[in-house]
Amino acid sequence: MAAFDDSADPALGAACNRLASWVEPLPAGIVIDPASGLSEADLALILRHLHATRRQGAPGRSSVPLTARD
Repeated sequence: MAAFDDSADPALGAACNRLASWVEPLPAGIVIDPASGLSEADLALILRHLHATRRQGAPGRSSVPLTARD
């Protein structure tokens, strides 16, 4: 996976770099969380999308649902 060093949001880019370094060595298709079905492929898909959009500025309001941690 390519680096996120040129992200418009440096904090998000750094977090993506850390996540990519964790995901890359995982075996393809491994399930990370059986309860939700989250897999290595899901995280790779998310990272590929974030990499493709890394230079865009943050939107005024995120289209991603807010979580309890936000």
